[in-house]
Amino acid sequence: CINTRPLISGRPTYSSQLACCKAAYAGQTSGACLSQLPSPPTMSPTGAGGLDVYYPDYATAYSNAGCINTRPLISGRPTYSSQL
Repeated sequence: CINTRPLISGRPTYSSQLACCKAAYAGQTSGACLSQLPSPPTMSPTGAGGLDVYYPDYATAYSNAGCINTRPLISGRPTYSSQL
């Protein structure tokens, strides 16, 4: 899917590059069209926002630290369902 001029007469047009890939290349097994998107989907998507668990913030001085839920979760840290 391209967005260059001049537009070739008779070609279908789409509202976005994603819409084009989904319509014109829906069965494409290589994923080439989708891989050209500005933020292409991956087989291992990352979640948005914070984690569903909290863990101790050992990087901050003890007197100022608390539990955080920022990504990535550091391996080996204990986890808790809430900040309390």
